[in-house]
Amino acid sequence: MQIILKSAAIALALAGVTLGSAANAAVGVSFDVGNVAVGYSDGYMGTDHQYHAWAQHSDAVRYQKAHKESYHGYRHDDPNHR
Repeated sequence: MQIILKSAAIALALAGVTLGSAANAAVGVSFDVGNVAVGYSDGYMGTDHQYHAWAQHSDAVRYQKAHKESYHGYRHDDPNHR
């Protein structure tokens, strides 16, 4: 009987570790290029009409490659490009 209880306790402990790891893996922030109206080197103007800094450099690169027509290679507040 003790062996069965110990086995059950170990199985539950392992299941808890597995479920905990899956829950941690699901947490994250994703970037949706559909929320970008105009991209700049330092961030983007969102469809909400608010400026946002790029969370990751890779987001800027991905947007630049996919939307060349609405990406500008200068800062959003550059006085020479108003």
